[in-house]
Amino acid sequence: MAIIRNKFDFDIGYLIKSPCKECEKSDRFPNCEEECITLDEVQTILAEGISCSLAPAE
Repeated sequence: MAIIRNKFDFDIGYLIKSPCKECEKSDRFPNCEEECITLDEVQTILAEGISCSLAPAE
């Protein structure tokens, strides 16, 4: 699956709290992360972003 990088990090926003805090499986953390759909979706969204703080290499 190819990720199209067309969003900057300020377009995506930022997390104000961890989705794991109120998860019913939080007692298994971090062992639950491999099967977590919510974390997978968050990581996919963040992977689509381009950092606005990147500077050209000198």
